Amino acid sequence: MNSRFLIASLALTIGLIVGWTLIKTPQEEKITKQRGNVSQTIQEAVGPNPISSRKPKSTSARDGDFDPNAIPYERIISFENEDDYRRFLASLGDSKLRNLGQIDTLRAVRIGFRDSSDLDGLDDEQLAFNFPVSIPDTRDIAPQSGIVGFGNTALAFLGITTDNSAWGEGVRIAVIDSGIEPHIVLTGNIQHINLVEIGVGAEPDTHGTSVASLIAGTHPNLMGVAPSADLISVRIVDESGTSSSFLLAEGIIAATDAGAQIINISLGSDGDSLLVQQAVEYATERGIAIFASSGNAGSETASFPAANENVFSVGAVDALGQHLNFSNSDDNLAFTAPGFQVQAAVNGDSVTSFTGTSGSVAFPVGAVAAIMSESETRISALDATELLLSFTNEAGTPGTDPLFGTGILDVGRAIDRDTPGIEDLAVASQTFLFPDDATNTIGGLQVSIENRGTEPIFQSSLLIEIDGDRFPVAVQSIQPSERQVITIPAGLSELQNEGELSVASKITVGAGTQDVRPDNNQREEVILSPSDDS
Repeated sequence: MNSRFLIASLALTIGLIVGWTLIKTPQEEKITKQRGNVSQTIQEAVGPNPISSRKPKSTSARDGDFDPNAIPYERIISFENEDDYRRFLASLGDSKLRNLGQIDTLRAVRIGFRDSSDLDGLDDEQLAFNFPVSIPDTRDIAPQSGIVGFGNTALAFLGITTDNSAWGEGVRIAVIDSGIEPHIVLTGNIQHINLVEIGVGAEPDTHGTSVASLIAGTHPNLMGVAPSADLISVRIVDESGTSSSFLLAEGIIAATDAGAQIINISLGSDGDSLLVQQAVEYATERGIAIFASSGNAGSETASFPAANENVFSVGAVDALGQHLNFSNSDDNLAFTAPGFQVQAAVNGDSVTSFTGTSGSVAFPVGAVAAIMSESETRISALDATELLLSFTNEAGTPGTDPLFGTGILDVGRAIDRDTPGIEDLAVASQTFLFPDDATNTIGGLQVSIENRGTEPIFQSSLLIEIDGDRFPVAVQSIQPSERQVITIPAGLSELQNEGELSVASKITVGAGTQDVRPDNNQREEVILSPSDDS
């Protein structure tokens, strides 16, 4: 082959490749090539588990900068004053931008575009990304061994053992989700606000109905925590189970304006949306308590909006009070509540076994409504939440911790807080404290005991067993809601050598004390070393 012809052909090929590359828009077009059209991109960004193990860094929404967690070809633009906002809306008809939705309260517009150059002329500080929001999933996280499902025992686990059918009366709860469909267990007053429409012939996702049943179910076989509460169904999730941070913000505003006192968000996102933060602030400034699922990705940070400091984040435990490995942990976790194989409603008057932090959120939401309706004096949702936080059951590492938050929800304790004569002493948790170079040089087993009643308890005895060795401890007195931690400096060598340690604790109350819950007076378990703990 002629060498000049070879060189010319090579140059032509390179030129065609370079020319084709230059035609494409630098960032947004790359996303399209890799992921397909917008709806496909949303599905892939959500995946089965939309929550990553790290919170995303803040990025500019200008062309050339993009967030892989965001919805491509969309931005949210916000305005500081009404005149600029109205002027922008009026100008959209003469621009290449499309108005995909607007929130007048926050002066925010969801815009669509074809090319990043369409954003020219917009102020960088006004632009923000729109993130996918979805129903949390657990399909990628295999449940750990030894966990136990709840079935229809969740209320008893939460200390609800009497007739609670009137709980929640007069309280309005918004469920921002996939909508609440008619069901035999949901007989109370339900107001519907649909911010998305379900496609023709499509079946609505059943998620919102399941969550609602845990809050306000009225059937004897599927009773919610607050059956008499009024529900506001705010649909922001389509039939595929997906939504966006714009719709979430819009839903929070709509729920607030509809008179909600408590908001349940059993949804999650990988993106920290400024617009959602503003909507949350709008609601909390009006006294609304917002609860959200921590997420089901087994991450060390909660999803959004649960990670928002003004939102109460909820994690999940099984029927033995064990942290579930799919439940996202977080330093700001508020509660943990039932979240494994809980009986809940599904569309078509059916019942399902519901697993995930989505269901866990419903229990403190219902509990706050119950406290509000059952209190002798009027109490706000935020005050009721703070009260509920002060009556959780200790679990895990002593004090507030990333796995359990303030502890495991106990609705009975909160409701009966002013009832005299309740005596209930419990072994709350057993954890191993490893030595370090700073504050602890010995290490040992930490046993937390807790007075969950309303009366002081005197002259009790605690027997701790560590790998067969017995350590008796005298407990002179413990006041209502007081927690005491006993540390026994033993077991380290066994744990290091064998990778596990058998421990047991049993507390015996003094003469004259009638413990109403003797079942929580002892614990027996195997503690694994960190290297072996899966």
